[in-house]
Amino acid sequence: MMDKVKLARHRNTSYFVRYDADGSNKQWTWAGSKNGRIDTKEVPREVVDWLQMNSVCFDKGELVIVGDAKDISELKDGISDIEAYESNTHSNEDIEKLLNGNINKMKSELKKITVDSEKQFVVEVATHLRDSLTKGKLDFIAEWMGTDSSILFD
Repeated sequence: MMDKVKLARHRNTSYFVRYDADGSNKQWTWAGSKNGRIDTKEVPREVVDWLQMNSVCFDKGELVIVGDAKDISELKDGISDIEAYESNTHSNEDIEKLLNGNINKMKSELKKITVDSEKQFVVEVATHLRDSLTKGKLDFIAEWMGTDSSILFD
């Protein structure tokens, strides 16, 4: 069993955790990913257990558990909505690969995303790639976000 767990913030906005379950008041802030560099922090295992019971940060993909596959699968067992976690925890690299790949696969994968901040992250990555993306892909992303591509990608 692990004493420390690595948690990463894939989105490009910051995320903050305050843990005071054991009487202490510990805080962690993830700066968010910048230029594809993911901010990762090590936290005690009990913090991860506490987050799983008291927050939706994993279900909503706000934080991503990283590390050895065996250890991760044990930790993922504690996530109440594993499907939501898997669908809302893309890295910048994952999104770029998805957007640059097959349009039908892109559409089906994007439809699985349920969290607004993850959708916004996809839009920001798409905005950086807009010159290399087809009009069809940009139009689909805009429609997926419920807006017009001329507004979204101007």
